[in-house]
Amino acid sequence: MEEEALIYNLEERIAELEEVNDALLSREEELVTLNKISVEINPSLDLQEILEKALDIVLSSMGLETGFIFLLNEARGEFVLKAQRGMRGQFSRELVTMKAGRDFPAVTPELERLIVVQETSEYPRLGRFMRDREGFHFYISVPLSARGKLVGIMNAFSRSYPPPSRVNLLATIGQQIGAAIENAQTFQNVVRAKKEWEETFDAITEGIFMLDEEFNILRANIAFARMVGTIPAKLIGQKCYRVLHDQGEPPNYCPKVETVRTGEPHTIEVREPTLGRDLLLSSYPLRDPKDNVVRLVQIVQDITLRKQLETQLVQAEKLSAIGRLAQGIAHNLLTPLTVIRGRTQLIFEEARDCFEEKLPSLLGRLAGHELETPPNIAEVYDNIRQELFAIGRGSQTMQEIIDNLMYKSRREQEEHKQLIDINDLLWQELKFLDGDPRFKHYVEKAYNFYETPLYIEGIYSDFSQSFSNLIKNAVDAMEGCEKPVLTITTRCNDECIYVDVHDTGVGIPAEDIPHLFEPFFTTKPISGGTLRGTGLGLHSCYQLLRPYGAEFEVKSRPGDTTFTVKIPRQ
Repeated sequence: MEEEALIYNLEERIAELEEVNDALLSREEELVTLNKISVEINPSLDLQEILEKALDIVLSSMGLETGFIFLLNEARGEFVLKAQRGMRGQFSRELVTMKAGRDFPAVTPELERLIVVQETSEYPRLGRFMRDREGFHFYISVPLSARGKLVGIMNAFSRSYPPPSRVNLLATIGQQIGAAIENAQTFQNVVRAKKEWEETFDAITEGIFMLDEEFNILRANIAFARMVGTIPAKLIGQKCYRVLHDQGEPPNYCPKVETVRTGEPHTIEVREPTLGRDLLLSSYPLRDPKDNVVRLVQIVQDITLRKQLETQLVQAEKLSAIGRLAQGIAHNLLTPLTVIRGRTQLIFEEARDCFEEKLPSLLGRLAGHELETPPNIAEVYDNIRQELFAIGRGSQTMQEIIDNLMYKSRREQEEHKQLIDINDLLWQELKFLDGDPRFKHYVEKAYNFYETPLYIEGIYSDFSQSFSNLIKNAVDAMEGCEKPVLTITTRCNDECIYVDVHDTGVGIPAEDIPHLFEPFFTTKPISGGTLRGTGLGLHSCYQLLRPYGAEFEVKSRPGDTTFTVKIPRQ
C-alpha cells in the first residue's frame, strides 16, 4: 500500500511538474513573441512595416495562416484594410473597408481591451469569404489600442477554436502593436506637417530666408534662391549681405540691424544694383521663451515691375495733363484763328476790289495829267495776293490740326462701344502724327486702304492707341535708315479685317519675336545711357485688342518688317 501511495504521489507530482513545465513553456513562448514585437516592431516608424511584421509574428506564434489589420478612420467611422497575410487578392479588393457591428463585432468601451472569438457564420460577409471558400470557421478580433484609445483591429482566422492561452496573449500583443502604430502615425503626421510646411514655404512667390544673429542664412525658399541665381541648399550658412548685396558687411540700410536694435519688424524699399532690381525688404523677429530675438525672417519682394508701372503711371498722368492742356489751348486758339482767317479773306477781297476795279479807273482819269510813273501795280498786287494766300493756307492747316486734335481728344474720351471705321480711324491717327516733323518730312508714306469702310464695333481709344503704337514703333525702327518707307494697308474678307504696318527699318531678330508682346520687353537701343523704349507699347496693344479676339503676326528681316493685326468682324 505504501508503495502504491508513493507511486500515486509521484505520478501526481510528475503531472504537476508537467503542468508547470507546460506553463513555463507557454510563458516562454509568450515572452519570445513579446520580445520579437519589442525588438522588431517598436523601434520602427514605418507604419506599413509595423503592420506587416506584426501580422507575421502573431500568425506564426498562434499557428494561424490568415490575418488582417484594419486601421480606424474616425472621420468616416470605418476600418480601412492596411495589411493582410494568407488570403487571395480578391478579398482585399472587395473588402477594403469594414464596419463594426456589420462585418465584425461592434467595438464598445468594454470590448476595446477584450479579445472576441466567434464563428464566422455570424457575419454574412465573413462567412461568404472565409468559411465557404477558405474553410475558416472561427474569427478572432484583437483590438489595437494605445493609451486607452482604439487605433485599429487585427482579425485572425482559425479552422478550429483557438486555445484560451493563445487568446489571452493576444490582449497584451494588441496593446504593444497599438502603441507602435500610434508612434508611427504620430511620426507620419510630423513628417507630413513638415513636408506641407516646406511645400508652402517654397510655394510662396516672395523670397524668404531665415537668419541667425550672425547674418548666416539658416533656410531659404526657392523663390529667393532663384532671385539670386542659385538653389536653396547652396545658400545655407552664407552671409545674407554677401548673397543679396555682394558686400563684406551689412549695408547701412539693412532692415535686420534695425529689427535687432528695436525688436520690431522693419521694412524698406531699396534699389539693389547687384541684382538690378527694386526690392522691398522686410525683417521680422523670432523670439525665445525669454522674449530675446534669436532668429529673424526676412522677406524679399521684387517690386521692379511695380516701380516701373508707377513711373509709367506718373508719365501717363503727365501726358494726360498735357493732353488736357493741349485740348484747352486748341479750343482757345479757335477764336483768334477764326478772326485771322476772316480778316485775311476780307483783306483779300478789299485788295482785289482796289487793284482790279478802283485803281484802273483812277489811273485812267489821271492819264492826261503829268505825274510820276507809278510803280508796277500788277507786280505789287500779285505779291499781296501771294502773301494773303500763304496766310490763308497756314490758317487752314492750323484749323485742320486743331480740328483733328479736338476730334481725337473727343473720341479718346468715349468709353462705350460703337461702330468704328478702321480706315477713318487710321487716317485720323496719321493726320495727328503729321505734327511730328520727323514723321512728316523724313518718312516716305504709302497708304493702301480698302475701297469701302471697314466697320467694327469697339471702343475708339482701344484701336486708336494700338495702331498709334504700331505706327510709332515702325517709324522708330527706321531712324537712320537710308530710305525710310512706311506702308499701311487695310484689307478684309468675310470673317476678318487685316491691318498691315510695314517698315523698311533694321528688323527684329527671330529670337526676339516671341517676346515682343511681353511687358517691359523692348528691342529699342539705349541712347545717352537711357533705354529709349519702355516695352509697354506692344504689350498695351495686345491687352487692348485681345478682348476683340485680335491676333498679331510679325514677319521681319532687315529692311522688311510687317506687323499684321487680324481682327474678327464679329
